[in-house]
Amino acid sequence: MEKTLQSSWFHWFRKKLITEFNLDIRKMKSYQPDIAPIIYCCMQHKRITPRNRTVLLSNEFKNSKWASDEIWLSLQRKIESGEDINGYMSKRVNDWQSIDYLLYTCNISHFHLYKNQKGGIREELVFGVFTKDYFYTIIVGDHNDAYNADKLVSIAASSWPDLNIFKKSDPSTPAKSTFNPREFKRVANNKNLQFNLINPTAFIDHEGQLKELDNHQNTALTNVTLNNMDIGKIPLKVYFAYENEVKYLTDLDARLYGEYSAKRMSLCINEKRGDYSIEIHRQRSLNKTHRIPRKYITCSLYERFK
Repeated sequence: MEKTLQSSWFHWFRKKLITEFNLDIRKMKSYQPDIAPIIYCCMQHKRITPRNRTVLLSNEFKNSKWASDEIWLSLQRKIESGEDINGYMSKRVNDWQSIDYLLYTCNISHFHLYKNQKGGIREELVFGVFTKDYFYTIIVGDHNDAYNADKLVSIAASSWPDLNIFKKSDPSTPAKSTFNPREFKRVANNKNLQFNLINPTAFIDHEGQLKELDNHQNTALTNVTLNNMDIGKIPLKVYFAYENEVKYLTDLDARLYGEYSAKRMSLCINEKRGDYSIEIHRQRSLNKTHRIPRKYITCSLYERFK
């Protein structure tokens, strides 16, 4: 039995890569149709989903010159009103294979304070933690601060001690690790060295105590081989989303084939409703709607699970 739903699913994500990210598929090295959902989710994982958020400032940010700077205040208003701020991010956000090690390990995003038509520019970077309802602004720093994870986590933990924005290791167990920014930078910039960390960083909390983060705060990494081709390390969440949906569509394909003897089917996705729209091609075509699973992460609803 041909897996016709999967073929349509791959094609749907291929179109999204072209229309949403303006990617030239023909220039992508080793591109194959069934990798399109992975590419899309890897890019989406690093981007900021536009939605209204309350902006909170760390104690250090409040006492800096940036708190009253009009450039920052303008950007703050955009975040609060739910504008798309992905244009302020690094140009690497459009490289699906690039790893944002600070984001993945510590759940800290960073984006430029200034931008042009091609993306973020200049040295000034805003560091903070995005949740669905809030943006916890840590500091305005520079590219060197992207490797000072201990400093960033310490500022956040001291400013918001009662908020669960980081998963900390067992407080009854004394922290033993130390943070090495040079080593963090070396690993962050070398794909061959990137690995999953049990304790991504040690930091000082609001009581001056040394603590540790417990495992990767955003996502672990996993090396993936598809069709005997090594596609490298991707976020573990993306891998789970892909595997979950491939299995679901395979089972749905078999179910529809058994019920309707459907040898040819096509699939579209209604993102607003969260449904698959399926056309079963035969003498008199049938249109069926199936709900995209909500119990586990999928590529089609990836933004809802970020």
